[in-house]
Amino acid sequence: MENLGASLGWGAVVGASLLAGAVAAAALRLPPRVAAALTAFGGGVLFAAIALELVPEADREAGVALTAAGLAAGTLVYVAADAWLSRDQEMDRMRRSGHAAAAGQPMMMRSADVARGESIAAGLLVDGVPESVALGLTIAEGEIGVALLAGVLIGNVVEAYGAAQPIIAGGRTKRFAIGLLGGIGAALAVATVLGGTALADASGELVGTAQAVAAGAVLAVITIAIVPHAFEEVSRLAASATVLGFLVGYLLS
Repeated sequence: MENLGASLGWGAVVGASLLAGAVAAAALRLPPRVAAALTAFGGGVLFAAIALELVPEADREAGVALTAAGLAAGTLVYVAADAWLSRDQEMDRMRRSGHAAAAGQPMMMRSADVARGESIAAGLLVDGVPESVALGLTIAEGEIGVALLAGVLIGNVVEAYGAAQPIIAGGRTKRFAIGLLGGIGAALAVATVLGGTALADASGELVGTAQAVAAGAVLAVITIAIVPHAFEEVSRLAASATVLGFLVGYLLS
């Protein structure tokens, strides 16, 4: 448990990043192009963290075969979880819309906003767990992954903002939105601590494989939840922001 202090500290930072995004949504509204550029930048930093920190470390500890298998397994697990979550969210949106139709169009619009925000928040939890575990694993190795940390924090702030803003716009209180994102932040803090402590004394092969699994899941997060959102709003600016994020991640790694 020698990494407990560091894991707790960085876990608290991860949790606070979601809270910061929710508070920002309660206080201001960013232009869509700015939010998209920030999202793309965070995705670029995470790309660098995977390519320059997680995968090389996994290869060094576990070897090529286990690293490749871990990457594939992490991707499949995340894709399956995202598919299941999306299925439940679609059913929930249909139920909400059906109830709202009886109450008139304004209620329908408010319910749609809240449903969208809550869906983003649920996705943030699924997205954030592999990222937080991966961050904890770098702590277990005795050195924080700076590029990964930067990508996780930027992504958390932007995604928490994107979740809280429609929840508030849909009629929920600011306290509810902040409390919801704060609770998710606490769960991701726990994931960071578990990643940094549970595997601290494990064999190099096990730690490396776990890093590869986390890297595969984070790569799936980027391609499913981060890049599409950024390019939905803007193309050239998002591309430039993604490359800039990768460059910053490279310099930090």
